[in-house]
Amino acid sequence: MKPIAMRTPDGTWLDLRKPHRFQEFFQGLIDYLKSNLQRVTVAGSHDYFTCGQLHDRGNRHWKPFNNLWNYCEKTGHDFYEVKDMIEERIGRNLICECALLNDEKAIRRREMRALYGIDFGLPGERHLDID
Repeated sequence: MKPIAMRTPDGTWLDLRKPHRFQEFFQGLIDYLKSNLQRVTVAGSHDYFTCGQLHDRGNRHWKPFNNLWNYCEKTGHDFYEVKDMIEERIGRNLICECALLNDEKAIRRREMRALYGIDFGLPGERHLDID
């Protein structure tokens, strides 16, 4: 099988700037991450995906973008341009690729609800729903 030629950063940008192409690429990335990251189920609360490592630069086992790098190689896109485009679309800097699959605020709210039995609601819309 012939290896896929890597696009330059400009070539990656030209390809993925088209909304339908970016959506195809991003959905493929999400599916790839779901199959390569660990799914954790919190009993009675929620599921989330994790890379299985502490997100700390001092952790020598933490490879924050290993799967994203592999997916970019597989699809022939420039990793750095893809990472920049994703961060621009989601409006925040990525610390680890597992953050693409998880809504950290929603997970924290579910954990608080499971611990205390109270849903504090969204900021500005406080609702105390007691289970």
